Amino acid sequence: MEDGAKLWIKRLSGVSLVLILVFVASYGHSTDNIIKKMDVDENYIIKLESGEQGSVELTEIGYYIALRIDEKGQKELPELKLIDDDGLEIEGREPGLIESKNKRPDATGDLVYVPVRVLEIKNNGDYDLTNEGNTTLWLVNDVEIQASLFSDNWILLSMISCCLGFPLGVITLIVGLILWRRGQKAPQKEIIIQENIMTTDELFKMRDSVGNVADPFVTRNDGAEEDKEEVFVDNTEGKSEGVSPTKKVSDNGWKNWDDGE
Repeated sequence: MEDGAKLWIKRLSGVSLVLILVFVASYGHSTDNIIKKMDVDENYIIKLESGEQGSVELTEIGYYIALRIDEKGQKELPELKLIDDDGLEIEGREPGLIESKNKRPDATGDLVYVPVRVLEIKNNGDYDLTNEGNTTLWLVNDVEIQASLFSDNWILLSMISCCLGFPLGVITLIVGLILWRRGQKAPQKEIIIQENIMTTDELFKMRDSVGNVADPFVTRNDGAEEDKEEVFVDNTEGKSEGVSPTKKVSDNGWKNWDDGE
């Protein structure tokens, strides 16, 4: 199980590395295409100078945003008026937190256009737009811009490789560290060495090859050799009456003892 997991970690690491390399290779092309497709001065619906009025066709499926050039140190005001066919004014709404931070680039890639109004259209038709401010006003359809971005092959390749390559690399790194730590904590197998235990007879027979080895049962010499005593063992049932020997244990009694006699 663990070997299979390590194999998959290696495979996914390789896939992650390939995706990251693809992202690096496609990043330059995709960045240029993004700037080109999001350049407000090239992708607007209508552009009005201060005090100008123009007619524009809008649809309910569009997402229209009015932009002005960001003047440092002051907040840009909408200062516009949108009138439908019936003469009703479309007030729109203020850009949300994300929308207000989503500045748009110019041809050089600098973020100089800031959203000032979001215009929600409920009916298809022609609308009159008036620029009441002192700076130039641009109106863009964000739905068309986003669609053009996702239709570009370089941008798609860069997005997919980035969104898959880096997260996959992080996941494989974390899983690899977990498996490595488990391997460090795994208990080591004990090595059991089996040895045969030699009998007394086998040990005694080895004395010719290893030198003089004392007999298992030796006689004690206190200055002079004493006569060997014969020992009689009484095997009667729990009685020790008289001297009725049944077995005699002599100097070679260890042999009988070892053989179970």
